[in-house]
Amino acid sequence: VLELLEGPRKEDSCEIQRVRGVAARDNAEGWVTLKDASGAACLEQGSVLVCRQSIALTPAFDIGEGKPVRKLDVGEAMEVIAGPQEDDKRGMSRIHVRTKLDGKEGWVTMKGNQGTAYMEQSDRHHICKVAVPLEQRFECGSALVRSLEAGELFEIREGPQAQVKEGASRLKGRSLSDGTVGWFNGPNDITVPWTPLYTCRQGTTLTDGLEVSTSKAVRKLEPGEQLEALDMPVVEKATGLMRVRLRCERDGACGFVTVRSSQGVVILESRTTQP
Repeated sequence: VLELLEGPRKEDSCEIQRVRGVAARDNAEGWVTLKDASGAACLEQGSVLVCRQSIALTPAFDIGEGKPVRKLDVGEAMEVIAGPQEDDKRGMSRIHVRTKLDGKEGWVTMKGNQGTAYMEQSDRHHICKVAVPLEQRFECGSALVRSLEAGELFEIREGPQAQVKEGASRLKGRSLSDGTVGWFNGPNDITVPWTPLYTCRQGTTLTDGLEVSTSKAVRKLEPGEQLEALDMPVVEKATGLMRVRLRCERDGACGFVTVRSSQGVVILESRTTQP
């Protein structure tokens, strides 16, 4: 139970930038937030090369030294580690890279001695600055594909597109259980106004005092009984349980009842209208 201190107050609408693309690690497709409502970038353009013609990844700058690590596929993305460097003897440009697919490191030819370009700088590949959700639809908060990790490579294929989000309705309140003050979304289906009307959902004891250990039983309450609160619910310090002083509509008996057990079982349920 919360005491309302301020609100509801409508927040300003905000704009976020959304892009659609593919994760390099597993080709998972979806939408991510490029820039959030505060303007902070979730992705940043990285120094990434894309393979335009299949070529070997080799372990050393000298193309003739050592056994090739593996063949690079067309469209494969690589992070630049160092270079490029010119191999004057062979008339080609070489660069030190790390593959995004499996993390293999090695050297690759950017441009051959006949002028053939094997690698191309990409302006579509971005690196996640922070963990960000990859979602199925354009709308932020839609069904999750998976979470992209910080440092993961993402290829943008569409966007950016702006999504305008309406500002939330916010309330400021104080928790009656521990006095904590803060803001929360509402009113909504979860945060509804408190009413003094209750229905007993679990058989329990009506007592003559707030403290469970020292109070005496007035009588047993049966499930379905209708009750009216005489005061706001309060927390019994010894147990941390929310208790409320109320009157039974059946016979006018008054006393204290626990709203919810220590195991979370609902004993009294709020109702908004007379039965």
